[in-house]
Amino acid sequence: MSDQPSRLQQFMDEASIRNTIARFADSATRADLAMFYSVWADDGEFIIGQAPHGQYSKGADNNVALLHKLRAGKEFFVQFALPGVIVIDGDQATTRTFVHESARGPGEKYYRNHCIAFDVLQRSGDDWVFKSRSFQYLWLDTEAFSGTGFPLFPAA
Repeated sequence: MSDQPSRLQQFMDEASIRNTIARFADSATRADLAMFYSVWADDGEFIIGQAPHGQYSKGADNNVALLHKLRAGKEFFVQFALPGVIVIDGDQATTRTFVHESARGPGEKYYRNHCIAFDVLQRSGDDWVFKSRSFQYLWLDTEAFSGTGFPLFPAA
């Protein structure tokens, strides 16, 4: 019974980490820059793929600027994230998140991928924030796809 408080803390930490991953996907999908800022450590690193499609930024402000640049002119964008195994070591955690994204725009630009995000998070009060988030492509498609994108409801 003596380890029940530590097991409860681990459960709460894992839930908070999953919430951080969900807030990342939600804020990227909705281009909510304030929420996106809130998931980063001040010096957090954001790495997306490798050349020729690679992107890199460091620092919460720069990470928000990178998202703003990547979302500019998108008629449609969605990110789905499935957290994998979470390993917590004190005030730091690592996880792999399995991600799928689809986007169209600006113009006739198309983008779909499957990737793994290799995440390092750090405790920030009762929450967790990304110290590093590195997306490694497993599959990338930039060919045209069919379908119709719809704007989000105004209250969303």
